[in-house]
Amino acid sequence: ALTSVSMPSVTMIGDSAFWSCRALTSVEMPSAMTIGEGAFRACDALTSVEMPSAMTIGGWAFYDCDALTSVEMPAVRTIGDEAFYDCDALTSVEMPEVTTIGGEAFSGCSALASVSMPAVRTIGDEAFYDCDTLTSIEMPEVTTIGGRAFSGCSSLTSVSMPEVTTIGGSAFSGCYALTSVSMPEVTTIGDYAFSFCSSLASVYMPLVETLSSYAFNTCQALTSVYIPASCTSIDFNPFAGCTALKEIVVEESNPNYSSADGILYDKGKTTLISWPTAEGDIGITPSVTTIGVGAFSSCSALTYVEMPAVRTIGGAAFAFCEALTSVSMPEVRTIGGEAFFCCYALPSVSMPEVTMIGERAFDACYALTSIDIPASVTMIGNDAFDGCNSLTAVYCHWEQPLECDPGFTDEALMNATLYVPVGTIDAYGKVDPWRNFWNIDEKDYSGIADTPQSEVTVKVIDGAITVEGGDGTASVPVVEVYSAGGQCVYRGTDTVIGGMPRGVYVVKVGETVQKVAL
Repeated sequence: ALTSVSMPSVTMIGDSAFWSCRALTSVEMPSAMTIGEGAFRACDALTSVEMPSAMTIGGWAFYDCDALTSVEMPAVRTIGDEAFYDCDALTSVEMPEVTTIGGEAFSGCSALASVSMPAVRTIGDEAFYDCDTLTSIEMPEVTTIGGRAFSGCSSLTSVSMPEVTTIGGSAFSGCYALTSVSMPEVTTIGDYAFSFCSSLASVYMPLVETLSSYAFNTCQALTSVYIPASCTSIDFNPFAGCTALKEIVVEESNPNYSSADGILYDKGKTTLISWPTAEGDIGITPSVTTIGVGAFSSCSALTYVEMPAVRTIGGAAFAFCEALTSVSMPEVRTIGGEAFFCCYALPSVSMPEVTMIGERAFDACYALTSIDIPASVTMIGNDAFDGCNSLTAVYCHWEQPLECDPGFTDEALMNATLYVPVGTIDAYGKVDPWRNFWNIDEKDYSGIADTPQSEVTVKVIDGAITVEGGDGTASVPVVEVYSAGGQCVYRGTDTVIGGMPRGVYVVKVGETVQKVAL
């Protein structure tokens, strides 16, 4: 039985050269530069390898070398697929020159605790899959991480990869001990990339362009996420089950916006957003126009959501956000099915630009007391408002009512007042479901359409609506403040109106009409 090999002049080891030499314990080949595929596969007794000249390790080269504990190959540049697959005793790897790690190269190395590969640029799929004793990774030059590369590394606590630009699907899925991630150059994150990282509390990825499907699914410790101006899409379920998520922070360096005194302005200094800072608030960066299916479902710590530029909300996007009490969506056109399903604490809904409301969109919103439906709505899905037993007011702006089946409960039909445009009661009295309301009243919705701004200015200062005359004085006529959907929430002569809930408002002062956001 072959137990040792000493070949000082050999420069290349061929494919399968020592495959299944189960008694082989040591190898000395100082001149070997290439190790072929399967060269030492299943050499069960091999404990250490020292090949100072080796530059290429072929696929399966040390596959299933159960006794291998250390590897010294300082010149290696390339590690092939499955090269050290299932080397159960391997505890550390130091290869300072390696640039490419093949797929499954160290997969199943259950004793591997540390990896030092400062020059590596590419990590293949499942390269360190299920290395459950690996605690830290320092790969300062890596740019590409393959799918499931570190999936199942349940002891991994920190990751330092400052140059990485691409993270494959499920790359860190199931890294239960991972607490923070800082990857300043990442632009692409694959599906499920950090799913089930239950200890992950903070994420910093300032260049990411899309938050992909299930990217942070069930990261139950995640409280804050930084979304940059480069991000334009929030895909399916990226934050589903993030029960501690309280805020999403906008990038202040967005070239179209600037921040001052906690308020976000556009370049013209027109107040756009009062950025949320209170615990339980999130604000969606103004670059994001689409929120995917289930994006924030079961984020039970959320209380307030601001979406200044979002046009589309996917199905179940905020389903089971049990603490959600306020939603601002001034530009939303489409609300997907079950988008706010079981948002038990949500008291009111204003959606001034919406055109489509999906099936069961607000089903089981037990605290919902008022709904404002603009004339722009052309479709309301079945049971959109089923289970909304606390409704006291429904505001409809159509001159010709839309026939639909939104599932208003008997309690809502009996107790809520349906407000319709002046002169349209007869029309509503002939169309389902509106004719079934016991209380129908007319409301004058005129007077709040946008008109050119005159000498009066309207600002938000220190969280309050402030009205000033053209000469800088506070001498102005009656001030009317409407919700974005048309409800008058203030009428009087005060020029500083504070204590208003967060949201988008229309302020009318004489001939001046202006939208502001608190």
